[in-house]
Amino acid sequence: MLLSCNDALEITQKGELNDAALFTSIGNMQLFLNETYDRLNLENDITVSSLLTDEVAIGSGLTVNDTQRFFMVTTNGYAAGIWNSHYNLINYCNRLIRGAALYTPTAAELPAYNSIIAQARALRAFAHFELLTYYSTDLSDNAAPGVMIVDFVPAASQDIPRSTNGKVFDFIESDLTYVDANLIEPTGTNAYKFVNTNFIKSFRARMYLYRKNYPEALKYANSVISTSGRILSTCTVTVPNFPATSAATVPQGAGTGSTTINVDPGSGFPIQRALYQVDQWVSAVSPVYRKMWVDAAQGEILFALDRPVNKVNFSSTYNTNGSYLTGGPLYDMGRNLFTAYQSSLGGGAEDYRRWCFVDRSASISTTPATASRTNEEIVIDKYPGKTGGHTANDLKVFRLSEIYFIKAECLIRSGDLPGAAGLIQQVRQARSYTGGVVPTPVYANVTGALADVLLERRKELSFEGHRYIDLKRLGSDAGVTGTDRYARDAVNGSATNPVNINNGDYRFTLPIPQAEINVNPLQQNPGYVTN
Repeated sequence: MLLSCNDALEITQKGELNDAALFTSIGNMQLFLNETYDRLNLENDITVSSLLTDEVAIGSGLTVNDTQRFFMVTTNGYAAGIWNSHYNLINYCNRLIRGAALYTPTAAELPAYNSIIAQARALRAFAHFELLTYYSTDLSDNAAPGVMIVDFVPAASQDIPRSTNGKVFDFIESDLTYVDANLIEPTGTNAYKFVNTNFIKSFRARMYLYRKNYPEALKYANSVISTSGRILSTCTVTVPNFPATSAATVPQGAGTGSTTINVDPGSGFPIQRALYQVDQWVSAVSPVYRKMWVDAAQGEILFALDRPVNKVNFSSTYNTNGSYLTGGPLYDMGRNLFTAYQSSLGGGAEDYRRWCFVDRSASISTTPATASRTNEEIVIDKYPGKTGGHTANDLKVFRLSEIYFIKAECLIRSGDLPGAAGLIQQVRQARSYTGGVVPTPVYANVTGALADVLLERRKELSFEGHRYIDLKRLGSDAGVTGTDRYARDAVNGSATNPVNINNGDYRFTLPIPQAEINVNPLQQNPGYVTN
């Protein structure tokens, strides 16, 4: 009779692993940090960017997808997934920071202690930025509604309002200032999979670009290019019989269309064998660029999310069982994107991305205007797997080529069109596999220059989560009216008109998930009806 309600509800079990029991050493803090890294997920971010733009068409293994048909409502699963995954990461970061306060490090432990907290704050800052990218109408407007700032572990019943962009970015800056002062640079082969100086500088370059703070974006892009220790990955192929980008190769030989990455087509099929030799996961003749995509080399990667075999099989987003013709393609590559890869780079140079991002088992129609979902399957091969697994690949978050594009855009904004052209030429030259000198483009005006940057970003950064925000922030300035989906992509996907969405469409900002508003009455974004 003397027990209160709290006594009945707030029961502490013997042996419970609470903060006081967990955060008792630097080692335990590091273990919790390792788990926190696992909470950094960009899978939904990448997928929604593909589905809401012009990167994919419905493949033969999928019957319908509402998001690919531009159906975006407050209960959309991808929008909820982005929101929930990033706030889940933020919660882990805050739990680590809160728990660390319970442990007093020795003088010798203090640098490592501060570096662990710095990594948590870097991840927290990046998560808030990703949320702004998808749920703010305009990242350059400080007064526009942003997202919830969460720098503590909230109670389940606690309401947290949306803050303005300006306040969220101030919070991000404060976290990054702490990181600058306390981060210990990781070392070793996998150092690029942890928060490091290249991550912080690249993050800042991208953030300031989206904020339209071009001088700051240029400063950090220059720093990455000059001090990162990475160079653009090359694509040179010296294998005999390797085809031109315009070739419509027909899968032939052993293993045709099925797990072809492991099966030699045989010497009787010289073109397919050449493709097989370069495609192999551990092939000595593969270009560095290809090895980077099969996780056999770091290449130009500045920061990646570690995805070991049998952990997170992101490739299954695009292909059910593997990125080959009989692997159950859920989505084909958008036809207009594929056509862009077929185009010559000029000067006798051809684009290796045609072969790196499209599996050699793909069936390419000579009459795409009348092709069906079964007689043209442009199999997406940007996530081909790695040794031991067909669907597991690290997610490349920052690469040097993106930094080149950031610098080029900043130079254009300042009026240096020739400087920007030189950077675009360097990226294109690195993507040539046939030799030749790629001509430097000549830009007549800012609009034309930005259009070329947008084109190169579309080709290079496809299926990495960039296209959606690029069209939103850059499309109008580049003279692009909206998405560039090929008409048959929509028909093949059982889509309804319109085939494309235009710049300024409300769907270029995602809805605050209905499930969040049900428990936390946040202001909804324009264009969406809250139930």
